[in-house]
Amino acid sequence: MTANFGLGLMRLPIIGDNVENIDIDQLQEMVDTAMENNVNFFDTAYPYHNGESEKAIKKTLVDKYPRDSFILSNKLPLFDIEKEEDIEKIFNIQIQRCGVDYFDYYMLHNLSTWSKTIFKDADCFGFINKLKEEGKAKKIGFSFHDKPELLKSILDEHPELDFILLQINFVDWENESIEACECYEIALEYGLEILVMEPLKGGTIVNMPDSAKEILKNYHPEDSIAKWGLRFSGSLDNVSYVLSGVSNLEQLKDNINTFKDFKPITLNEVLLLNKATDIINDSVAIPCTGCGYCLKDGVCERHIPIAEYFNLYNQASLLGFKDFSKYLIDVYKEFEVTMYDF
Repeated sequence: MTANFGLGLMRLPIIGDNVENIDIDQLQEMVDTAMENNVNFFDTAYPYHNGESEKAIKKTLVDKYPRDSFILSNKLPLFDIEKEEDIEKIFNIQIQRCGVDYFDYYMLHNLSTWSKTIFKDADCFGFINKLKEEGKAKKIGFSFHDKPELLKSILDEHPELDFILLQINFVDWENESIEACECYEIALEYGLEILVMEPLKGGTIVNMPDSAKEILKNYHPEDSIAKWGLRFSGSLDNVSYVLSGVSNLEQLKDNINTFKDFKPITLNEVLLLNKATDIINDSVAIPCTGCGYCLKDGVCERHIPIAEYFNLYNQASLLGFKDFSKYLIDVYKEFEVTMYDF
């Protein structure tokens, strides 16, 4: 089975610095380009762009195209559930925001050790099972960012699930903290359909050090670095969709072209990716994809742009800067907070 490309809606083009101010005109062109090229899987979530992602896909996709011409995926945000009745309330908001009667794929968002109490105390699994019975969700599953042991225990308790969304990329494949390979193998063992997120690790892979890029460019001079990442994840068995967030039309076209004439990754190429991974790991001080899942409602209570600081710290480390505070002041003066807010 050859994997397909799916458009992730977490890192959409914005106007200015406000993540809620999505560039609808540019997104419309991206959606139209995707549909014209048979890319019809779109993945959003309740917190993406502080709720504006769901509204934006209604304007650019749902209001324009027949419902049976696209596949829409959404997620129930466990981090926003404080009491049982919140579950249905949030789902109804999502249905209204997206302008649909059902989701093709609906999942519990980010099952992990910290959210275990939530999905144990509130009947989240019972709710998504009910959605499937009522036809409001065609397939049900969950996204996962945790250890293989927890994954196995969840799947033992819930054999009714259809799919899982896993973070898989060549940098995290053998990573001891993420254990992408082992989680993938467990999903295979349980016969689940597998969707891939973060195939480019939040941009870390595309922005790898020049010495790592050189290894890959010497082998395939015409291929983008993104293509390497997408081909790795898309070459795995039982992966139906590789979901990647794109921020502009150029990125989208490159991703579409990767899957148009898809070439599975070869053993020789895996060896090159291993070399690139070693260089990336040596250069990254803080492994952060910028997903924002560590934040309550996507916002730090002190209004500190944590992901942006981590990204800048990694850049400073890569460039050899010893005084990060000076680098931060020089490069990111437009931030409303300073290092002293820590």
